[in-house]
Amino acid sequence: MTTPPDSLTDPMPSKAEKSTQMPMVSVIVPVYNGEVLLPLLLQSLSRLNHPSDRLEILIVNNNSSDRTVEILAGSPFTILFEPTPGAGTARNTGIRQAKGEFLAFTDADCVVDSNWLKDLLAGFTDPTIGAVAGTLKPHALTHPVERYEALKLNCPGHRATHVFLPTAVTANVMYRADVFAQVGTFLECTGGEETDLNWRMQTQTPYRINFLTEGGLVWHRYRADLKAFCRTQRYKSRTLIDLHRRWNLRVPTGRKELFKAAIALPNFIPTVVKHSLGQRDRFLQKPGRVLWEGIWEARLDILVPWERYRGIREGLRLQAPPRQVASQPNPMQQPSGG
Repeated sequence: MTTPPDSLTDPMPSKAEKSTQMPMVSVIVPVYNGEVLLPLLLQSLSRLNHPSDRLEILIVNNNSSDRTVEILAGSPFTILFEPTPGAGTARNTGIRQAKGEFLAFTDADCVVDSNWLKDLLAGFTDPTIGAVAGTLKPHALTHPVERYEALKLNCPGHRATHVFLPTAVTANVMYRADVFAQVGTFLECTGGEETDLNWRMQTQTPYRINFLTEGGLVWHRYRADLKAFCRTQRYKSRTLIDLHRRWNLRVPTGRKELFKAAIALPNFIPTVVKHSLGQRDRFLQKPGRVLWEGIWEARLDILVPWERYRGIREGLRLQAPPRQVASQPNPMQQPSGG
């Protein structure tokens, strides 16, 4: 499967491999109010090319209030419940239940390729690799907000080069179970928990991350919702403050983001013109559409740094004094209940 599916009608992939030769894999997916997104995700998970007796799929309902429970009740997977809000908390509920030698993570707004697990497992080419990050592609880009987030911000996206150490996003990553045994689970919060886990793995163990350049494919679905997009930008920037303080990194002040917004303001019209010139052939056919896209791009060039500035300032006001980095409790020693 090389193109993003709108529905999955292809036959089930071959599972001819002898199950005794394959490692046990646990797939963990946190879900909150996923009634719109879940059907396609669940279909893709049911077509994974991995022996069923060496696979468990754990869907963690994070106290959804829509039809998520009803939809999950019709699936063949193991359904867990976590009442405390937070993607990290929900993932930890799955980790405590997981039986796999390898734990793979994705999200409700994703669609996985049938060879997803096969490719990720192949990425563990030596014992020092503790995590394998697969490739991410947009499922569909029909609105300028979707295009901007996917193509200009590369979000969600792995970061092989980061402010401190490389980090992988939980939309598409697989860890050895031993990673959690050594450094503990995700932080019991939402925001920065995946980066914190990756950094703990790389500072407290010999493990590192292998970033695949192809294969291990997951398609991510975006929302064409400007208000939700702006909230996300503020939220991610706000939680960045706690992450930097926890790791004794330079704490952002927001000045850089404010400067970017200020620069983008007088560049509004030049950005629209540049976009139109870059789409010259399309502009001749659909000038209104291309201008509309250019206006959106120029608008978002202002909005994104401004919302990030607001988030950073909120984080600076809200955050407590710095805390020392500490290992999380061993998940094998924690209660198994949600």
